[in-house]
Amino acid sequence: MKYRVGVDCGGTFTDLVMMDEKGRVSVAKSSSTPQDPSVAVESVIKKSGIDLKDVTFFSHGATVGANTVIQNKGVKTAIVTTKGFRDILELRRGQRVLDRPTDMYNLQMDLPQDYVGGYSPLVERPYRFEIPERLDHRGNVVKTLDEEAVRLVAGEIRDKGVESVAVCYYFGFVNPVHEQRTREILEELLPGIPISLSSEVLPIIREYERLSTTTINAYVMPIMRAYLQNLRNKLNDLGYQKAYYVMQSGGGIMSSDKAGLRPVYTIDSGPAGGVTAAADLGRKLGYPDVISFDMGGTTAKVCVIRGGKPEVTTNFWIDGKYFVGAPVMDMVEIGAGGGSMAWIDSAGAVHVGPQSAGADPGPACYNRGGTEPTVTDADLVLGYINADYFLGGDMSVDVEASGAAIKEKIADRLGMGISEAAHGIYRLINANMLGAMRIVTVQRGYDPRDFSLLVSGGTAAVHAVRMAQELHIPRVICPLSPGTFSAYGLITADARYDVYRSYVFLTSQADPGVMQGIYDDLKKEAEGEIEKLGFKSEEIKRQYAIDMRYSGQAHEVAMEIPPDMMQGKMDRSSIQKLEAMFHERHKSLFGHASPEGGVEFITLSVAAIGPIEKEEMYEIEESSEDPEHALKGVRQVFFEDFKGYGDCNTYDRYALKANNVIRGPAIVEQMDTTIVVPPRQRARVDRFGNIIMDVTP
Repeated sequence: MKYRVGVDCGGTFTDLVMMDEKGRVSVAKSSSTPQDPSVAVESVIKKSGIDLKDVTFFSHGATVGANTVIQNKGVKTAIVTTKGFRDILELRRGQRVLDRPTDMYNLQMDLPQDYVGGYSPLVERPYRFEIPERLDHRGNVVKTLDEEAVRLVAGEIRDKGVESVAVCYYFGFVNPVHEQRTREILEELLPGIPISLSSEVLPIIREYERLSTTTINAYVMPIMRAYLQNLRNKLNDLGYQKAYYVMQSGGGIMSSDKAGLRPVYTIDSGPAGGVTAAADLGRKLGYPDVISFDMGGTTAKVCVIRGGKPEVTTNFWIDGKYFVGAPVMDMVEIGAGGGSMAWIDSAGAVHVGPQSAGADPGPACYNRGGTEPTVTDADLVLGYINADYFLGGDMSVDVEASGAAIKEKIADRLGMGISEAAHGIYRLINANMLGAMRIVTVQRGYDPRDFSLLVSGGTAAVHAVRMAQELHIPRVICPLSPGTFSAYGLITADARYDVYRSYVFLTSQADPGVMQGIYDDLKKEAEGEIEKLGFKSEEIKRQYAIDMRYSGQAHEVAMEIPPDMMQGKMDRSSIQKLEAMFHERHKSLFGHASPEGGVEFITLSVAAIGPIEKEEMYEIEESSEDPEHALKGVRQVFFEDFKGYGDCNTYDRYALKANNVIRGPAIVEQMDTTIVVPPRQRARVDRFGNIIMDVTP
């Protein structure tokens, strides 16, 4: 039997999913090792019992890039840029709301470095170097590159012990000739030091966004390369000798070699796997419009999927401070997970998160030194989680320690009982996550009633139905292994390569022949990268997109171009069709359009997709509606409907069969999560083992 394997390194647990040739799925979990994620990868592989010699495909999702930036633990990096633009990285965009919301209108606002959690550039000023050179906005050389200045800078870079270099020249995205020549000189004088060019990392308009993305790429590249090589060595030692893949932040996988060159494209790798899996499962089940809700041990992530396609953004901020312009799943992520700590502020108000107990020391129930009450502790006290079946009984937890922590830190200080305080924590974390859901739905013009809620992560299924009731979402879908769903997405994702090039022209002045040439060049580049992975030209799918805006607007709207529009050569009618599409898209997003206004093209892009062969979903054994054969027992569980604790049937997820119907109140237990079916709710098991709950308000 041959297997496909995906391993996702999360903040708390590292998950493995393996699928055999018949579509049957097995999972394993192990505690994450933030100091070296490859240790947890090796551990979970050994724990799964799989022989990697039987593995035909291995894909990986990692948080190495994001953690490196958030913790400011990247390598010593230098920036080489056009004379006069040395401080762009520090000046940023002046978007005060991102720095200090309370000071949006304060003309005397201090620099953001002066407060806790403030911004400091990844590359300090002594490591930012200016080179005399200049191109105009059409790519014509205004001032030739001063090659002697580049050589002098190379000497300074060497003397300062720099380990990576980012090169970003003004208008380098239009004409890369100066950036390319600079690399040639630096490689000659600084052998072995990796160099990132903005014209290769993100060749699009806007100097800050391009510089920031290129800098982050350089900042994490040596660390990412070392990690990927270390992982490759461990996989080889375990018997896997083939190439392996890494999930990209915007969906799709790339080779580990390419990930080492473009690590900024994997910056939010792990969460993207969960959204990819949600889109794939929603399509297969006939629910193409879903809200992906992933709640793990550290964070909760919400993303809208429409028509089977996740929303993707090129406007992403790591930790609210560092900009990434590479494609990222358009998720709202908040500090709300099983490890989120409950605390009381100086005014006596209770908060939950964003601080997390993480994997070490973890919640109080872990008995690893954690003393603060967490969401997991509250769920244990309320009876939602079975203390004797945590991680399938593989991990011992102490419900008394949870109760003691809640009593000391919350209940006694507020003069209430432990269960009342635990339920308050439960409701508060739900309120936090509902806020995130409203951001991606209601605030963007989407009606939650038109979507299904597809849950993943080890904690989401405990909270999902109550949240769906609040937003009037009609159904909740719980996949077969929600606690390892991001890893499942790693083995169902297609290979993908995105390329961009800005073309800033009013539509009335744009040259369709030039645009066609750009698309042809982008298509050739993207297809070439996918073909390197072994795909044939006839197998490759292409997606064309364009960013447009009204003349004078600061930000553009991204639109996917229908494939039939790209069958022939672009002409004036093609431009007119794109204008009409833009007006319609702008109206759907913002409620208004201005057909009489001038429209600009900004950025053209092509994605080449190599379809990964996918196994059909495995169908489980059928039975009647009665789930009696899966009943584990009855235990006391806290529900508002009971105004306290009451009897609740508990079921074994692995014993359930297709057509079984579970009526609440009920708890369904499995190794990687717990599913709570509140009173008056009804859940059914479909033929693939998914649990689908029709939500009653």
